Amino acid sequence: MAFNHDVVANLVFPPVTQTPSARDCQLYALSVGFGQNPTDRRDLPFVYEPHLRVVPTMAAVLCTPGHWVADPTLGIDADSVLHGEQSVRLHRAIPVGQPLTGHSRIVNVWDKGVGKGAVVELECQVSDADGTPLWTVNRTAYLRGEGGYGGAVQPKGRSWALPDREADIVCDIPTSGQQALLYRLNGDLNPVHADPDVAGAVGFPQPILHGLCSYGIAGCALLKTVCAHDESRVRALSVRFSAPAFPGDTIRTSIWREGSRALFTCTALERDVQIITNGAMELDEGAST
Repeated sequence: MAFNHDVVANLVFPPVTQTPSARDCQLYALSVGFGQNPTDRRDLPFVYEPHLRVVPTMAAVLCTPGHWVADPTLGIDADSVLHGEQSVRLHRAIPVGQPLTGHSRIVNVWDKGVGKGAVVELECQVSDADGTPLWTVNRTAYLRGEGGYGGAVQPKGRSWALPDREADIVCDIPTSGQQALLYRLNGDLNPVHADPDVAGAVGFPQPILHGLCSYGIAGCALLKTVCAHDESRVRALSVRFSAPAFPGDTIRTSIWREGSRALFTCTALERDVQIITNGAMELDEGAST
């Protein structure tokens, strides 16, 4: 079935309500790099319940419409979809044990041209039971080979350039061979992250790490270094995915401080492949440190 861009552009998602438990929050933190050193007391509040704190990038996995690209009526080859960009903007802290509701919508569908792909931008706004806005998530999906249908052309994004100096901070976080299998327990069950046959069918030598796992690991590195483990300082985090990471990669986050922002890239260290570019964290300088 051919890609049905009109149906995609007019998709209506039902609201998704989710109540994140302490266990959910601990599992997420473990799956993005917290708790690797069992004697690091600074990591402990994110993985141990007595004084539990929530990793800000967990907002990206809560109250989402799930693996919506797998809907057969859309005509999308779900296994060949790539995660393009991701951003989270926090309005308030992520609450634990409270019902949260996400309202998702398609913002844009762009045509990259014949022989290329299509880009779909999705937005999810999450609020609490009283309707108070908590955070906004934006992400793009790149649909390989689905371009050339005569749709709108994607405008250029905002400029992003690193300072002309060495990184101010470098943070290496190793991943395990089980990393994707652990991370998928947060809810993203796409088989390309678990099944070698599915991964091989779309051109990967092995199952790949979730883009949002790489995103969370970058957030972990920034939270530990720039924010000194103070999650209240994080206002927004945005990235562009430039290549997949694989379980077992060491992910190096190189960080440049620029006033109330931190710019960053991520590299799969052993393979010398940049997996994240255009990284930016906005900071609340008035928060406690």
